[in-house]
Amino acid sequence: MRFRWALCASYFILLPLTVWSEPLISPGGPHIVVPKKGKLELRCYDNSTTSGAPPRLRWYRDKSRKLDGEVQEGNVAFVRLSAAQLNHMGRYICVNNITLEQSSIYVYVKDPYNAFLHIMINIKLVREGDSCTIPCLVTDPEVTHLGLETCDGRPLPSGMRYKSDLQEGITINNIQKEYDGCYVCVGLLHGVKVMSSKYNLEVRLGK
Repeated sequence: MRFRWALCASYFILLPLTVWSEPLISPGGPHIVVPKKGKLELRCYDNSTTSGAPPRLRWYRDKSRKLDGEVQEGNVAFVRLSAAQLNHMGRYICVNNITLEQSSIYVYVKDPYNAFLHIMINIKLVREGDSCTIPCLVTDPEVTHLGLETCDGRPLPSGMRYKSDLQEGITINNIQKEYDGCYVCVGLLHGVKVMSSKYNLEVRLGK
């Protein structure tokens, strides 16, 4: 019995080592801030081992946005941009395509003249009863008190509730027909009020 146990233990010891962990991103932290036209470099590597195979790392952007500046050097994946622009702002995701483990980091591209990212399409079509996110993304994480106002300064519609997120914008739940109108996102940056572009919310009656 002791001999059989020894054989069994030896078998498991000889099995290929499989250790899965999330890829490591440098610089660390949940986000990084780079100035507009400044240098951006993200580095992703992985200490995972899968049957002796080296990790295969790739960078992706959320919401299928275009990825610029990806470079592979050995087992390390980089994103390198010599002059970051506002369209490079957003979440970057590094994926090990063997283990499918992933890590992410959010990139703010700080624009001293624009606290909010300008969006080309500012009309939001939504059906009554649905949710809607106004993509008023800040270029500087130091913006505080992110909120919503009407374009003409009138009070928000009665019953309107929303939640704000610096990396997503403002989400309004259970849209009602009376919410139809023009809105602007506002916040404070170093004590100074900042405003986004105007967004027109067009609410269609639900079926």
